[in-house]
Amino acid sequence: MNTQDYNTLLDSYGNHFSIGELEIQGPGSIKRMDIGFLRNFLAWRRWHGLPTLVTSAWRKGDPKSHGHGFAFDMLLFEEWLSSQPSALQHWLLATTWGFQGVGLYFDWSYTNKEGNNVPAIGLHVDGWPGSGRSRRPLRWLRIDDQYYYQSLTHGNFYCKTNRQTITLDEAIRRYGP
Repeated sequence: MNTQDYNTLLDSYGNHFSIGELEIQGPGSIKRMDIGFLRNFLAWRRWHGLPTLVTSAWRKGDPKSHGHGFAFDMLLFEEWLSSQPSALQHWLLATTWGFQGVGLYFDWSYTNKEGNNVPAIGLHVDGWPGSGRSRRPLRWLRIDDQYYYQSLTHGNFYCKTNRQTITLDEAIRRYGP
């Protein structure tokens, strides 16, 4: 696909993004995105209707979802760069859509309109089928640089590093802005 094809694609899904907004890792990186996943992401953005700031897409050297062109990291806003939806709304928007990987990051921040650094909820979505022993769908939380992965049997999140368990409700109550 050439630049015009990508512009046409973006336009067909409501023109919520420019090519530059999706090429976080540099010019031409949109061409490294899996086109089916890119269409799915654009359809999801059109569906939920929230202003979306993409913070990461394809990444050179990443052996997982970003490196295969199957992932986006982002911030969602109810009001652009001023207020975010709740952590629960982030979670429901991503898991209802049926992405293969969904991660909620309680340790992000962004610079608001006034230039202040503000705590934020970051969201990772991917369509990567995984490799090796990676079970999909995969759901996780990141809290203070620790990853908690959701059990497919009981729904709680467990961190192998600190050996602690947390529920989504507890994480939202303790760490949500």
